[in-house]
Amino acid sequence: MSKKISAILGPTNTGKTYSAFKKLYNYNTGVIGFPLRLLARENYDFAKNEFGEKNVALITGEEKIIPENAKYYFCTVESIPENIHFEFVAIDEIQMAADFERGFFFTDKIINKKGSLETLYIGSSSMENILKKIYPDIKVFKKPRLSNLSYCGYKNISRLPKRSAIIAFSLIDVYEIANKIKQSFGGVSVVMGALSPEVRNAQVKLFEDGKVDHIVATDAIGLGLNLNIKNIFFSDIVKFDGLRKRYLKFDEIAQIAGRAGRFLNDGFFGVTGNLKSLNNEVISFVEDYKFSEIKKIYWRNSELKFSSPKDLIKSLNKKTEKKYFIVKRNASDQRFLKILCNDNSVLNQIKIPKVLKILWEICSIPDYSKDLDEFHSRFLKKIFFFLLKEDCVPESWIA
Repeated sequence: MSKKISAILGPTNTGKTYSAFKKLYNYNTGVIGFPLRLLARENYDFAKNEFGEKNVALITGEEKIIPENAKYYFCTVESIPENIHFEFVAIDEIQMAADFERGFFFTDKIINKKGSLETLYIGSSSMENILKKIYPDIKVFKKPRLSNLSYCGYKNISRLPKRSAIIAFSLIDVYEIANKIKQSFGGVSVVMGALSPEVRNAQVKLFEDGKVDHIVATDAIGLGLNLNIKNIFFSDIVKFDGLRKRYLKFDEIAQIAGRAGRFLNDGFFGVTGNLKSLNNEVISFVEDYKFSEIKKIYWRNSELKFSSPKDLIKSLNKKTEKKYFIVKRNASDQRFLKILCNDNSVLNQIKIPKVLKILWEICSIPDYSKDLDEFHSRFLKKIFFFLLKEDCVPESWIA
């Protein structure tokens, strides 16, 4: 059992993640789980300078850098190793537990991944009551924002001030805005999840080194990227969330806008492009650092049964009596599992729990190509048979 469970909650630019770093120094081993690959990478690069390259590891869905005697791990939340016990465990941006797509991963780590000496949760005050329901004795520390955040109205794309980030919600909009900025100012950085790690890191470095003064990004920038941004401009407040087009929630706008102004430097947020204004209710919500209480988070049973495919699927669909949990159904890995378990050639191989466990682990491989489930399942089936028959994936096939 963990000796100490606490939370540091508050708006953006309060030094919450920095506090987690300072705590990490006090332990022999530790892990911090982040909501973004880029954020895990940014903190890993920082930690290399602090702790030395041999002592730090990076694990995301894209990259694995694990020195033999690594003490400190920087991971996306989904990639936190299950088989390693750490003295210190921190989970960043815990309000992501309310996210429809990935929330159940965050909830799982909040409940099941604890440090042997200390566990720390970092994020929005909107999660305070849920944390207290899960851990009645949790110590909650509040942090105020270090600088002011003010609305600065509409600015034309060709007249945006220096050190500005422009937020767009589609690839077309990102590139269209980037092109206009390039024509007006001569250079621009582009940051979005679709880019490779090397390209993303290079784009961030351009902006951080002051070689360009404008960066165009998707809303992923709202989840903690510590860039030296003075102004955030929204080109839209409607996004496609994987299911439908919808308006951003007030909390989402506040999270993104809060990236403006680092440490003691004041920040500004405004609108540009086709978005001409924000209503007064949103503006005061952001400027006053308000938040909406999260009353329910997504959950999925983690005590799985591998005695048969039927038992595994049944255990994944198990209900909970906790009223603040929403049972996550039909997640991508569950859908892939059902498709593969309906394939006789796969089913014939599942004679023992160990093989079913391998299949389940393979189902967690993300569909980066965004193909239909059936196409991705064929890819997973190939991996499954490689591991079963050859114990590895052949290099020639990867090439």
